[in-house]
Amino acid sequence: MLTASMNTLCPNPEVCGSCGWSHIPYEKQLQQKLSDINGSFKIKKLDLRVKDIVPAPVTEHYRNRMDFVIDWQGAVGLREKGKWWRVIDNHPCFLADTQIDKLFAITRDWVKTSGLSFYDRKANVGFLRYAVIRSTTLGQTMITIVTSTPKDADEEQAAVLAFAKLNGLAGPTTLVWSLNHTISDVSVGDELRVLYGPGTIEEQIGGYKYRISPNAFFQTNPTGAAFLQDTVREFAGDLTDKTLLDLYCGTGFFAISMANDAKKTIGVELVPQAIADAKVNAELSGVQVDFFDAKTEDYDWMKIGADVVILDPPRAGMHDKALKDVITALPPRIVYVSCNYKNFAREMVELQKYYDVEAIRAIDMFPHTPHVELVTALVKKV
Repeated sequence: MLTASMNTLCPNPEVCGSCGWSHIPYEKQLQQKLSDINGSFKIKKLDLRVKDIVPAPVTEHYRNRMDFVIDWQGAVGLREKGKWWRVIDNHPCFLADTQIDKLFAITRDWVKTSGLSFYDRKANVGFLRYAVIRSTTLGQTMITIVTSTPKDADEEQAAVLAFAKLNGLAGPTTLVWSLNHTISDVSVGDELRVLYGPGTIEEQIGGYKYRISPNAFFQTNPTGAAFLQDTVREFAGDLTDKTLLDLYCGTGFFAISMANDAKKTIGVELVPQAIADAKVNAELSGVQVDFFDAKTEDYDWMKIGADVVILDPPRAGMHDKALKDVITALPPRIVYVSCNYKNFAREMVELQKYYDVEAIRAIDMFPHTPHVELVTALVKKV
C-alpha cells in the first residue's frame, strides 16, 4: 500500500534544496517521470516508450543515508535551495529512515556543544564539516563525522574526547572519523579512523547479506532494492552455463544475487573499498564471484567472452571508451540499469544500431525527487 504524499511532509519546502518534488502528489510524480523518460527518448529520436512505472513500496522515511552539512555557525541540516553556503538548521527530512531521524537530533545537539570549531566553506577554515548517518533494515546504524585535518595535537585530542561523548549519547553500531585533508567540499574523507564498533554495518536484501563501509555506495532505498534486484535477474534471462559480467558492480549488489545462476560471475568496480566489501559480501552469502578493482574503461574485459553484461554506471553515464568497448565486444545480452534516463537515451543512439530492446521497466526508487531507475534488456541483433 502506498503512503500518501502531503504538502506538509516537508517542514521547509520553499527553501530546502533536497528532494524537490515533495509538493507534488505522488501519482502525479509517477506520471511526470514517465513523461520525462519518454520525452528524452523523443528528443533523441529513439523508437522507445516506457508504458508503466513501478511505484515505490514506501514513499516516506525510505532513505538509508543522509549527508547533513555543518556550517560555519554550527547549523546542522540540509542546504538551502540554490545556496551551497547556507544550511537549514534542525531540518528533519521526511525521506530519512526513522533511525536516522533519531540520530540526527542527537548529533545536531552534540555538534553545538562539542567545543569543536565549525568549517567555513568560504574561508576554508574550521573543523567539523559533515555528519553522515546511515541505517539498515537490520537495525544497524553508522555515524561518520567528516572533519578537516586537526591543526595540532590539542585539537586532535579534543576531537577524540568529543567523539567519545557522541558515541555515548547516540550509541550507533559504529562511529567513524573521516578526515578530509583537502578543501574540496565533499561528504567523504580520504582518511578513515574507526573509533567505535566494527567500522561497517550490514544489510540484507533478497536473502543476501551486504557489508557497507563508510565510503561505499549502496542502494539508498532498501525497500525498493529487492524489486530492482529481481528485475535485473529477470532481464538477464537464463544464466545456466553462461558467464555474467557486472560492470560498475559496486559492493556486488547484483553480481552476488545472481552468482548461483551463472557458470561464472565477474564484477568490476573502480573504488578499492567497494571491491573489498564485495569480496566480503560474496563470502557472507556463500557465493563465488571474481571481483576486480579497476575502471570499467581501463579493464580489458572483452577477452572474457561474457554472455550477459550488466551495466550500472553512475549518474554521469558511461565513459566514452566504455561505450566503445561494449560496441566492440557486442555481448549477446546487456542489462542496462540507469539512474539517469537522459544519459541512457544518449547512449542508446549508438546501442540501438547493434541491439534490440527486449524489455524496459521504470522503477521509482526515489519518491519526491525527479530521479528514477530505468532497467532495459538489450539483445544483440541477428
